Amino acid sequence: MPKHYDKLLARLQKQPLSQNEFLSLLSEATGLFGDTESELEIIKGSGIPLHFAHDKVYYRPNLTPIESETFCIVDIETNGHNPQIHSPIEIGAVKFSNGKIIDSFESLIFCEEIPEYITQITGINAPMLVDAPKIPKVLESFKLFLGDSIFVAHNVNFDYNFLSHSLYRYGFGYLYNTRLCTIKLAQKTLQAPRYSLGFLNEFLGINNQNLHRALQDSKTALEVFKICLTNLPTNLYTSKDLLEFIKKEPSLCQKNKRQNSLKQDS
Repeated sequence: MPKHYDKLLARLQKQPLSQNEFLSLLSEATGLFGDTESELEIIKGSGIPLHFAHDKVYYRPNLTPIESETFCIVDIETNGHNPQIHSPIEIGAVKFSNGKIIDSFESLIFCEEIPEYITQITGINAPMLVDAPKIPKVLESFKLFLGDSIFVAHNVNFDYNFLSHSLYRYGFGYLYNTRLCTIKLAQKTLQAPRYSLGFLNEFLGINNQNLHRALQDSKTALEVFKICLTNLPTNLYTSKDLLEFIKKEPSLCQKNKRQNSLKQDS
């Protein structure tokens, strides 16, 4: 993914910018022959969580309490693992804010060929997709649904990068949403022998059925996310605090406990 806005984001994440500073950095991103006004509209729809107020531009997670943030928990099913040659065949997502689901998204995606091993895992076969909407329509609808919410998934890099590449391939641009991984969050807040979604579904007593379908998996990941939130340190307040907490290396004590758990499980 091109690092089009990296310099701008790095500055915003440290402190708010005046609108003049923001536009100046944006013009650097557009290049010598770029159109700053057009680029401003593009960045507003890019998924970067920005807040414009009082002639300043803020990176919204720096301001937003965790409970008030909008998190979009996403899961996809695909016909293979390489976004260069494969495609999503189902997208499921739930938006979560202020302790409740505020919206949901679910769609199968037309695809002519589904490998047998994918059908065995997901239960999705080619006849199920004959009347499903084509991929450009689904991707456009999903990007509008996602907006500038924080993109959450279990093993987030797979879902995020796969969808970002697919969106770019069909002319909708790359994703620039802030991302959060529930595996990493669980590893920071829960003591468990393993952290796969299927294992945590049983280990935490969530017990959702019909896993490996996109919407159901996104709802399961949401339940993991909610349990993790109850175990956060009390000094975390904003979304930025949460994101930085996940990035920090675990303490030596946490590492030793995790290693002991893994040894007992082996």
